[in-house]
Amino acid sequence: MPATALIVILATATPGQPPPAVTLTVDTGTHAHAADPVTACVARRLRSFVGPYGVQQAWPVMASPPAGLHHTLGTPLSDTGMVADGYQQFLHVDTDARAVYVIEQGGFAGTFKVYGPLPLSQCAPSDDATESPASPR
Repeated sequence: MPATALIVILATATPGQPPPAVTLTVDTGTHAHAADPVTACVARRLRSFVGPYGVQQAWPVMASPPAGLHHTLGTPLSDTGMVADGYQQFLHVDTDARAVYVIEQGGFAGTFKVYGPLPLSQCAPSDDATESPASPR
């Protein structure tokens, strides 16, 4: 289950002076959230089908998410971008059931959809692997 962080910043100001400037940088990149290689692989494969305009694939839609997905976000696949009523998609991978679920939320009305179960496909070793197999001699 992905970790959730709560950041609280307390700043004190001298009477009559503006509060000190606080700069906060949060890494929201998908590599920070998709630590396990299976989830990272599935995220790479599905990322091109999702975006701020919604899911661009004819995936099955579920009436409600499986019990284990209630109140969890999952691994981010896409954000709303610069679209005012854009959508976000989050990925859930159930390796035991070999199933993938994509949660989509957003829009002005605050829609919520669950796509899945999608099959968990096999992934080739990542292209960014730094080590190559040793050649027999």
